[in-house]
Amino acid sequence: MLQISTGKFFEKEDLYINDGKGILYSNYSWRDSINTCVGKVEPVDNHGNISAYVFCYTNRMEKGGILVRTGDSEIIEQFKLIFSFFFQCFADPDRIAVEMNCRENKKNMNDEFLPYEFAGRNFKPKINGTIQEVQEFNVFLEKLMGLERDKYKQLVQCLEAYNNSLVALNYNFELAYSLLIYCLESISQSFDSYEPTWDDYNQREKLKLEKVFSELKEEQSEAIKDILLEDRHLKLQKRFITFITSNIDDSFFVEEAEGINVPLRKSHISQVLKNAYDIRSKYVHSLQSIMKQLKMPSIGSGEVYSWEGDPQITYKGLLRLTHHVIKNYFESQEYFELESYNWKDDLPGVVQVEFDEKFWVGKTEGFSEEHSIIKLNGFLSQLERALIYEQPLTDLTELLEIYAEKIPQSKKKHKLPMISTYMLYNLQLKEELRVSGYEKVIESNQSTLDNPSIEGLLTYAILTHELPYSVSQSEEIYLKYDKSKYKPSSVKIPKFFELLIMSSLANKFYQEGELDKYNVWLRECIVNTPGNLELQKHLITCREENSLIDIGELVSKKFLLERKQEDG
Repeated sequence: MLQISTGKFFEKEDLYINDGKGILYSNYSWRDSINTCVGKVEPVDNHGNISAYVFCYTNRMEKGGILVRTGDSEIIEQFKLIFSFFFQCFADPDRIAVEMNCRENKKNMNDEFLPYEFAGRNFKPKINGTIQEVQEFNVFLEKLMGLERDKYKQLVQCLEAYNNSLVALNYNFELAYSLLIYCLESISQSFDSYEPTWDDYNQREKLKLEKVFSELKEEQSEAIKDILLEDRHLKLQKRFITFITSNIDDSFFVEEAEGINVPLRKSHISQVLKNAYDIRSKYVHSLQSIMKQLKMPSIGSGEVYSWEGDPQITYKGLLRLTHHVIKNYFESQEYFELESYNWKDDLPGVVQVEFDEKFWVGKTEGFSEEHSIIKLNGFLSQLERALIYEQPLTDLTELLEIYAEKIPQSKKKHKLPMISTYMLYNLQLKEELRVSGYEKVIESNQSTLDNPSIEGLLTYAILTHELPYSVSQSEEIYLKYDKSKYKPSSVKIPKFFELLIMSSLANKFYQEGELDKYNVWLRECIVNTPGNLELQKHLITCREENSLIDIGELVSKKFLLERKQEDG
């Protein structure tokens, strides 16, 4: 929102202009006003360690809608993140948060360590600003406002992770460390100039493999190496390291390293990044704690610690490296004074939602056969609500007239959802509401459902409460559907109709004497209807009494009617 309020995305000059103010407290102290391209920072009180500022800004909104003003809290939050990041300080609208994070003494005996011991300047009790820093901040902020919108959003996500890492130092060292890795990993996603080599492979495993390769022909060992180098984790790690090293300049090792205790050397970078990436992976996947030595203030005050000759980067070193890489990367991006962008989608509180089926399921404009699955899915959702909640169905007469013409010459993958929709719609309605000539269309095309398909299984389970195919075929079809039902191109069967199919499977296995399978599918019915205790009790009774499920009773009693709608 901070970038939007600059007006770089607006196409009109007619704007709503509102002045806003926000309070920030920080351990960064500067005596004069700071004028920037997004607002003015006025010092209110810089006595003591914590300084108070008023951030005065202009909230701009292009006229043309009902919205006059929004996003003030987001403007302040994003400015706070940039302010904290650039000055390497801590800032927050809450004074107590600043005092707590920048504390000089432990709060109590449970306070394991002070964040200042591991983050240095960021949590220094008081940082005295300089005119050079303030001038460079203005340049930096203007550069950020000129970023391409997607790059700016990426920057904000990085700064949020960076800030959250600093806060996490108070309660979870591993999380704080990992968040900095996430931060760097997120901006390395678009970096493609990398390719892992055999030298990048895990050294311990590499030594073991080399012994095996020595007994193979060279072409065989090279082929195996190529396969091993396709490992996704290795590729991600290589991209991560290559991206970071390409965004480090000599100033990191010269000017910025002045006064640093045990600073990182260039020759350390690749190895410490490999180790840091592994630390993050072990924490994420197995909650493995970071090595205790890195959590000791005496070691953590430096940037590198060697264990058994292997250099490890401390939190302090990783923090400085992350700051350098983020700053370098985003400062190197192209500057856009103006940009064409649909900024309204990025306003706070704006979310995308799916339209209710009634607005599109019966529409025929621009219809193509590829829409048949989507139309079936929308109709099934409506049909479930019609049977359970007695809601009306959308009139599909016009759509089904098109179906009647297209079904005979359509491909099977389109024909199946069309005939299923056609049959379910017409055979669920009263005679007078059905499409004219429906009997002939169904009679001519019903055989399409004779070959086993999920559409056929679904259609007959709803219409007859019976399986149209052998029980083994029906089970195979349903299991295949269950594995793929979340794919975009799959039929989406509402849970009530899934229950009808699973109940039909259980009954058919019961009738054929396969009681183990009967119990398997009856259990599936029970565990896939959570929150409906009455229905579950009914099904459990069927299992205890070793009896068939009366599907007609399930439908007539509307066991799923919970007097409130829920997602299918």
